[in-house]
Amino acid sequence: MKFTKKILPVALTALLATTLSACGGGGSSGAATSATPITTSFPIQQALAYAFTHGMQANLAITGTATSGSTSYPLTGTLSYALGIASNTTFEGAAAQQATEDLNASISINGMSQPLFVNSALIINAQYAPIGARSSDSYCVASGTPAYPATANVGQSGDIVTMNCYADSTKRTLVNTEKLSYVAAAGSDANTLNFQMITTDYGLTTTPQSSNTITYAISTAGVPKLVRVQATQTDSGVTITLDAK
Repeated sequence: MKFTKKILPVALTALLATTLSACGGGGSSGAATSATPITTSFPIQQALAYAFTHGMQANLAITGTATSGSTSYPLTGTLSYALGIASNTTFEGAAAQQATEDLNASISINGMSQPLFVNSALIINAQYAPIGARSSDSYCVASGTPAYPATANVGQSGDIVTMNCYADSTKRTLVNTEKLSYVAAAGSDANTLNFQMITTDYGLTTTPQSSNTITYAISTAGVPKLVRVQATQTDSGVTITLDAK
């Protein structure tokens, strides 16, 4: 379950922006929609426990746009995501849990194809809340104590945690700061809640530089399913908007 600074489509859009900087690309994606009004309280904490003790997989179809200046191209492709079962680890000198996340994507823009594989480790505490993340090119540490609601109703929202991300574990070079929040929206029926995880990347500024939303459909039994990934980022003059569902 993707609950960290390192929302993988951010890396994807950054790579695409580099690829397209010579030819143009970009666009925008709609917000996740809801259908049926829901009054039921859904078990978020139970869904977290399920994800990290059972793992999770999803295969999504990508659409979107890539825009550079006045030139815009459609973006299509496929995305495969897998979350492994959490295991014991040590993080920042204390006991924690770690779950490996893998993303494979194949993107086509204006006849150009771009494959991508991203692997990272999500670090969580005993309550399955994010306390950090580490990959080959970043090391992220939670600022403050992360907190998820035990349950959520449609219309509920809140902040979860802020992550400070560094170039490596020495924490000498701050790369960016990201804020993780959530919005609970109606799902496809009265037995499902769309729990939207929103990551806002501020870079080294106080102004949002990119945003990403990952939507999980959570059942009344506390079983989560990844159903949508949205990302928007501008790099090297190219704006990439990705919507996978």
